[in-house]
Amino acid sequence: MRKGFIITSIILVLAVASIIIMYPLLWWLALVLLPFLILGLIDYFHKSDNIRRTYPLFGRITNFLEKQRHVVQETVLLNRREGKPFNWIQKEIVYKRAANANKSQPFGTQIPYDKVGREWFTHSTYPAKEVNDNFRVTVGSSKCDKPYSASILNLAGMSYGSISKNATLALNGGAKIAGFAQNTGEGGFTPYHQEYGADIIFQIGTGYFGCRTEEGNFDPEKFKDIASHEVVKMIEIKISQGAKPGFGAILPAKKNTEEIAKLRDVEKGTEILSPPHHSAFGNDEEMISFIGKLRELSNGKPIGIKLCIGQKDEFERMVQAFAEKQNYPDFIAIDGAEGGSGAAHMESLHWAGVPINEAIHFAHYTLIKYKLSDEIKLMAAGKIISAFDIYRMLALGADACYSARGMMFALGCVQSLKCNLDTCPTGITTMVPSRVDSLVVEDKKTKVANYHKNTIDAFKELLGSMRLESRKAIHKKYIVRRINETETKTYEEIFIKPSKE
Repeated sequence: MRKGFIITSIILVLAVASIIIMYPLLWWLALVLLPFLILGLIDYFHKSDNIRRTYPLFGRITNFLEKQRHVVQETVLLNRREGKPFNWIQKEIVYKRAANANKSQPFGTQIPYDKVGREWFTHSTYPAKEVNDNFRVTVGSSKCDKPYSASILNLAGMSYGSISKNATLALNGGAKIAGFAQNTGEGGFTPYHQEYGADIIFQIGTGYFGCRTEEGNFDPEKFKDIASHEVVKMIEIKISQGAKPGFGAILPAKKNTEEIAKLRDVEKGTEILSPPHHSAFGNDEEMISFIGKLRELSNGKPIGIKLCIGQKDEFERMVQAFAEKQNYPDFIAIDGAEGGSGAAHMESLHWAGVPINEAIHFAHYTLIKYKLSDEIKLMAAGKIISAFDIYRMLALGADACYSARGMMFALGCVQSLKCNLDTCPTGITTMVPSRVDSLVVEDKKTKVANYHKNTIDAFKELLGSMRLESRKAIHKKYIVRRINETETKTYEEIFIKPSKE
């Protein structure tokens, strides 16, 4: 092909030159040919890409298809059940609820019931006439002076910088309208988190952005100033994240604008790294002390920790330390291994962490074992989209849920998987002004609120269909999973209560 390109190029140049000599008015043919010749010659002498070097010009088609493979698959090739991480059925649930559009689906389910892993809930012959529940949970242990009444569905941490200004504003506006909490993510507490007055969960990551010293350590005075804001209702210490547990976090340099750098107290235009570990504590005892320090600095607001469970014995020792010291967080947010991220290491994204079902079940019974389940609330995160997802989490022991990508779909996310490239086509995960402007805050904040409201309404209807008059009646026995072609089991049979608690 390399020789073929050279021969073809020579023939075309001679042919076009001859035509122009005979018909001078066709000089523009040279302008048409020139760009293709230049691109082909660039590829001919290219050294890092074998395909482009072997197939000058035509190799670029392969490159384009590789880069846009996911988009082509999502929009053209895959059926409604096959998209990853989320299929079209899941996305459509959010799109319709966000738009307050027709929420029904015709003809029948497209998810086969004979597929191994298929799950469903068991309805009652006699649905409940009324479901009496406000779908809120009080977060605040006996150590807490200012408990917070949280929705059972809240916005998971997404930092300004990872997501755009308009996305942050729309989420804040939607949270205010619908009455749920917005988690800031580890990128700091910004003016955009205060614009509409939504309840805020201020997250502190290993980079301590927004409350850090020049050396990158925790700054108690800066934290105290943030925690004193009326809209800040809870504090969350991020220990690890489901998509990249134990690996820290990365904000690409191209997303680190002058404003981001100022808000995070870092140098503009540099890659922002959050280390895998905290400098403020390095073991359970030091973490317990840090929790107490934050509780004092925040004047008694709920303090929680967020983590993805890895080595289960470590988590149990941590809870045991809480019990022995009689000092503990007010909530623990468990992020499943299937959780999302704007940018993560390959190994951590695909192979690290305990999935959310197993993690919540384990965490729940660990708290029971050490008699802390009444003190510490559990929050679940990891592909929470539908009312059924919320039910699964609550049945396994969670008190409330987080959703990030569900809220992103409400903003208009199309799952193009370009979050780490600053080229998001919907203006959500980019800092490019022209792209950010494509996200209209006034429209999207309403859609975020609609999605939340309609999902909670769907959850209420789901409980009613099962003849459960409140969340207190939720149980694992009402969820069934297909184990093989001929056998099914309930969650109660799969997620067995430990013999020793």
